[in-house]
Amino acid sequence: MSVETALEQLLRLIHRRAMRLAALPDDERDLHYDLIRLSCCKAAEHIGQSPDEAAITANDMVEFVRALVGIIEVGRGHDRGEAPIGRRPAQQFAGLGNGAART
Repeated sequence: MSVETALEQLLRLIHRRAMRLAALPDDERDLHYDLIRLSCCKAAEHIGQSPDEAAITANDMVEFVRALVGIIEVGRGHDRGEAPIGRRPAQQFAGLGNGAART
């Protein structure tokens, strides 16, 4: 499998997961984000990242998925002519750095 094909499949998987998460109430999403973090961390360690690097990678992935869910929510609200429920996008994307401070 080429790198491009693998990346395309990974992005489709992330998009499908984000679509499912966007359909859930906010209070039911945290468990799913924790599962994403855990599986991503294990995968990163499996490919040779140190535990600290893997934790940063996993946190960055969770923040990416959260941002994608926010984009989906904003799009759904826009499609219906409504304001999005929950945090505004600027609040949701604030503080997305390299993940070094997150655990």
